[in-house]
Amino acid sequence: MAFAASQEFAALDDGWPHLRDALTSLGLVPTVAFWDDPDEHWDRYDLVVPIFSWGYVTRRAQFLSWIDHVATSSRLVNPAEVLRWNTDKTYLADLADDGIPTVPTVWVHSGSSWRPPADDYVIKPSVGSGGRDAARYRTQSVDGADDHVHRLHDEGYTVMVQPYQPTVDATGEAALVFFGGCYSHAVNKAALLRADVGVTDHLWEQMVITPVEPRNDQRTAAESAIRAVDRRFGPIGYGRVDLIDGEDGTPLVLELELVEPALFIDYAPDAALRFAVHLQSQMSRDAGSADA
Repeated sequence: MAFAASQEFAALDDGWPHLRDALTSLGLVPTVAFWDDPDEHWDRYDLVVPIFSWGYVTRRAQFLSWIDHVATSSRLVNPAEVLRWNTDKTYLADLADDGIPTVPTVWVHSGSSWRPPADDYVIKPSVGSGGRDAARYRTQSVDGADDHVHRLHDEGYTVMVQPYQPTVDATGEAALVFFGGCYSHAVNKAALLRADVGVTDHLWEQMVITPVEPRNDQRTAAESAIRAVDRRFGPIGYGRVDLIDGEDGTPLVLELELVEPALFIDYAPDAALRFAVHLQSQMSRDAGSADA
């Protein structure tokens, strides 16, 4: 079993030792391999899990080619079509079409005009992670924000423009983690985007994380998002749903992370074993299919 990582981010998160030990306790052999290593032989693995493939956002085309290559010789969890769909945040439009409450988003394509949706708003690329190239605007001139939009267009990105949800300053984001479509655990992430400071790199390094028990309406919203993915693609192996409260208190999906999410395994004592057991079941299912 290979966990795909990026060579530029070879140091994995604090949850990895817990997951590695849980897998080993079940008799599995977890290996860390680099998705961007051209000499890696992916056909030697029964299962490939790209939860550490950070850095793909600057090389999405290469990452998608890698997905297609691995899918011909090994099994990907999550499946290739899920990974492809989830690498571009235009998936939020699909969720909205499915009736899932999402943060209101205007998609600005190259050459299109736009205007601020509110007095306080966020601009970011549709392909990104960890707050990369995101900025919040409140008192700065629209000209500065427009420069940001044009730069992202020049780099080949569709741009997302979203009204900033002020409730996040008080309540933060709720991040709910799922394994095999089943809820596992949740954390709260404190608000990070400050207004009018421009793009801030490495926002993920500033995260303040607290384990929480989600509200009933948050869990319902997150489960609805996961079920929407199941209806489109079939069951998924892992996922994280990030929610913030709208101004009326309704939980809104900010992001649905199905490629390389931080799963915050180190914040939930039993999470590593839950994930390991699910991955073991995928290995067993493949073995059963081969025997048949």
